[in-house]
Amino acid sequence: MVMGGNDVNAMIIFVDARGFTAWAEKVDNFSFIDAFSAKWYKLLEETFKKESSIKYLGDGAMIIQEIGEETTEKTLKDLLSKTITKIDKIDKSFSVLCKEFSVKKGSEIPLTLGWGITKGTIKKLGSEYIGAEINKSARYCAIARPFGIVIDAVDFQNLPPKLVPKFHKQKRKLQGINGVLDVWVGKEIFTQFITREHLKQSPEVHVAGLCFKEDDGVFYILLGKRNRDRKIFPSLYEGCGGQLAENELFVDGVKRHYKLEYGIDISVFEKHHKFYYIQPSNESLIQGIRFLCEHVKGDPKSENHTPPTPQWFNKEDLIKISEQEFIPGLKADMLDFFEKYIQLKSEKPVNFQAVRPSAQA
Repeated sequence: MVMGGNDVNAMIIFVDARGFTAWAEKVDNFSFIDAFSAKWYKLLEETFKKESSIKYLGDGAMIIQEIGEETTEKTLKDLLSKTITKIDKIDKSFSVLCKEFSVKKGSEIPLTLGWGITKGTIKKLGSEYIGAEINKSARYCAIARPFGIVIDAVDFQNLPPKLVPKFHKQKRKLQGINGVLDVWVGKEIFTQFITREHLKQSPEVHVAGLCFKEDDGVFYILLGKRNRDRKIFPSLYEGCGGQLAENELFVDGVKRHYKLEYGIDISVFEKHHKFYYIQPSNESLIQGIRFLCEHVKGDPKSENHTPPTPQWFNKEDLIKISEQEFIPGLKADMLDFFEKYIQLKSEKPVNFQAVRPSAQA
């Protein structure tokens, strides 16, 4: 069957209010939600309706702006620049809207917006649009978490100068779409913790840490048990780590992973490290470096580990856990680092002032 309709070149934008469903479930007054949604939709209407088609989708919307067939690098940069300006305006107005309703109704409204942007040829059937680019834009919106913007980096290969400091390039895997896609992401998305199943660096290099602390003369190591749905090493104990970001130092990468994954600050003993490698089934070799680390502050929490982990284990508890419950070879490294950490904490600092030679007359 031949499908009718016309092919059009367009920019496709999806937007979604993050946290709306969870918030709405806690609100008894549904007229409150309707009034809030009406105001939220009005922001989109006032900003995009003049030159775009808007289709509301629950707590979000799909926005289609048809563009000319003949596009140049300059026209694409101008189009993207104007679009991001509009999005920034809506983000600010949406934040004000949440605060206003929070005060009026006495209900906290912790909502933010996620955006996905693509462009390409789609099919127009009356007032409706269909096409693969629409599906891709929706999926970009879905990964724009905790909030912010995801832009297809193939559709928009060169950013306007004023946007360059605000966006970073990543390779992301999208559910339901084969292959790895290049995207531009805002800093809120770029700095979040993302499992390697959903993010792909090239080449893929990992950094990791084993974090220790001393409490009333007792030494502990922080362990997490990976969730069972993880592609690599499900349900096994680990320290903390993941992919090294572009232009990132090893030590900074370890600190970032502990902060994003466990929510804690650490210090790194840079001189004390070990190399390791991972060989996933049917995938390229992954090389990594693991550092001895020390807890500085924060209570460890993680959504990517099986409760009650992450938690602190003393050496006796660590020894009792079967080696088969750890990532291969990791328990031996943990015991080695345990001894090294105890040694480091036991060493008395040298008083250089006391041993400095006296001045000669």
